Amino acid sequence: MNPDVCVIGAGVSGLTNAILLAESGRKVLVLEHHSIPGGYLQQFQRKGTRFDVGFHWVGSTLPGRPFNSILEHLELLDKIEIEPYPADAAIEVRSGDKSFAYPTRFDAFVESALATWPHEREGLLKFVEEVEAECARAKWFDLRLDGDYDNSLFGKTDRTTLRDRLDEWIGDPWLREVLAVQSYNIGLQDREIPWSKHALIFRSNFDETSRIRGGGGAFIDLMLARGKELGVEYRFREGAQKIECEGRRAIAVHTEKGNRIEADMFIGACHPKTIFRMIDDEVVGADYKQRLMSMKDSRGAIQIFARLNRPLPTLGRTGVFLTDGNPLLVVHPDDDRLEAMVYSEQEPFAKWRDERVMRRGPEYEQLKAAAIETMLERMRPLIPGLDDAIEDIFGSTPLSDEWYTRNEHGGVFGISHDVDHQGMDRPAPRMRIRNLWFTGHSITLPGILGVMINAFGTCDGLRGDDWLFRSVAR
Repeated sequence: MNPDVCVIGAGVSGLTNAILLAESGRKVLVLEHHSIPGGYLQQFQRKGTRFDVGFHWVGSTLPGRPFNSILEHLELLDKIEIEPYPADAAIEVRSGDKSFAYPTRFDAFVESALATWPHEREGLLKFVEEVEAECARAKWFDLRLDGDYDNSLFGKTDRTTLRDRLDEWIGDPWLREVLAVQSYNIGLQDREIPWSKHALIFRSNFDETSRIRGGGGAFIDLMLARGKELGVEYRFREGAQKIECEGRRAIAVHTEKGNRIEADMFIGACHPKTIFRMIDDEVVGADYKQRLMSMKDSRGAIQIFARLNRPLPTLGRTGVFLTDGNPLLVVHPDDDRLEAMVYSEQEPFAKWRDERVMRRGPEYEQLKAAAIETMLERMRPLIPGLDDAIEDIFGSTPLSDEWYTRNEHGGVFGISHDVDHQGMDRPAPRMRIRNLWFTGHSITLPGILGVMINAFGTCDGLRGDDWLFRSVAR
């Protein structure tokens, strides 16, 4: 029997959409190219140790905050074990001999920042005021039933950047660096990230910065189980290959296993370029399709996954940013593992793009090893005894991410979220095909909370009655 809705992609946003659509009584099928669900929240195992690909922390976990409220609606809040980071040092920013620790709570951050930079009091208070103002205008961040929202997440075109705001309000170079480091969360620099988007991402890291016990894999397992309770069908290793259309309406998906699946509605929960490759040019128009295909993708990442023979007390459970040059993030989520990442363009690795994973040859492996060693050189002053504690070390490049997540060029956040890709210049929840909707980190907001908000926004638009927002905001 054919489903009512076919969701293409089993990342966080796709799984969220599946739950929301199934709870409304629809029969939902999720197709996934890979054997493992979760997208950037998937885990992998090496020599008995499980590593997180892209899960480091999540904010807004307190009652009334967006992540908490979304989990409550999905009936997952009581099943997930949320573990707050250290209250006074959730995230530490280091540059040379300077350091500043972000507390887990926003009010504590403001207090700490004012005490550290009293000479920047006026500018700091203005920064905080405008961050809160941006969040109050954003429907899914503010969560007031009587809120006066401009619903601008889908159409904002303001070209004001974070650097523009810092130039206006903040003079101290070290404070500017500390405030700008959160733009790393979507792989952008202060001159690239829209101020409005930075404000939402900055604020969402607080109240309170936490991990989920078991990491991204545990979270995905709970989402799958919730979907199954509601009757969602999942097919792994059966990705979509072609979307069959009649006029401007999708009627069926053809899968890699040769199946043809008809549905009333389709949700593209993977990279929009992947979806548009499945649609004939004449259906959407060659010029329109080319414009979307030419949109810039976000940066990829080089990552380290290290098995440890002992814990690293000098690092602890705090997430650490090394900001001298290209920011590098280091996390030590468990005693037996360390994970680190730095953003990178795919260009140095592009010549091996068409080679299969694990078969790219010695030149590629040498280039990857050199990139990993450069990261380790930056980490050693921070973590005494690091080399002795490493039992095994594994690495990945943007090519690894492209292979396992199907993101274009390994871009961690899909279509770039820079100031040149806003409003009409980025993908929207609806594009040309009447019954084909889009979600995921290319659409509006990236990150764990961001893609879940995207899923709720897409499904609320599909329903057309604002019921989902009212349910979450209650």
